[in-house]
Amino acid sequence: MCRLFGLIANKPVGVEFSFLKADTPFKSLGHKNPDGWGFGYYESGVPKIFKETVSMDKSPKPEELAKQCKSSIIISHVRQKTKGEPKLTNTHPFAYGKWLFAHNGSVSGIDYLKEKISAAYKKHIHGETDSEALFIWLIQNIEQKGILDGLETGLKFIEDNFDKATSLNFLLTDGSKLYALRKAYIKQEYYSLYYLVRDPEHKPIYEYKSAETRQLIHSKLLNEEKAVIICSEKLTEDENWHLIDNNTLLTIDGDLKISKIKI
Repeated sequence: MCRLFGLIANKPVGVEFSFLKADTPFKSLGHKNPDGWGFGYYESGVPKIFKETVSMDKSPKPEELAKQCKSSIIISHVRQKTKGEPKLTNTHPFAYGKWLFAHNGSVSGIDYLKEKISAAYKKHIHGETDSEALFIWLIQNIEQKGILDGLETGLKFIEDNFDKATSLNFLLTDGSKLYALRKAYIKQEYYSLYYLVRDPEHKPIYEYKSAETRQLIHSKLLNEEKAVIICSEKLTEDENWHLIDNNTLLTIDGDLKISKIKI
């Protein structure tokens, strides 16, 4: 059980508001998910990851990264362990080539899944989590069949062979598009995934609670920042968050066009 955060924007942006100043800052979600956290982004098209095994809400690093790191795609994750101890190799997000991935849920029988991953891909599994094995399994299928066919094939195999999966909710990106899947098998109220469109052409209805928050949002409007944010929970009270339907894959491209398919 974990929490996911993803952002794709029309230009490199920071996440100071979402991480630190929102009604429910993403950093605060580390309190109930204390077994590590990670922050993935792109620098000149190359994926970069920062991870810690401490709770996000107890670390000073989120403030530094949220204020200083700017990227057009950002993925973050706070972890509550189900398989694998709190260590960096078990902490999300995971990387493979240009891809970044973070998962919320669990899949049983992971040793059987690893048997289906070829040696060329299995060598990229460095930790003990079912989430990393799921990621490499999906990458194997994506590189063989393309993104949509690969995801459908890989996910169908999971559904057909693993009857104790709790959720396959994930965020996946290749640095140009952001993919968000909501596929919960139990506790759909917990395994939620929301998205929010922030557009400077439409002033937010958010009731600013401090001068600092007003300044943050005002600067985003002046800079004509537009972004789509995805999170396991609504971070603000007065913005128009949309719950992603279960068994639905969202694809957001570089122009921030959103498409949805049942999967």
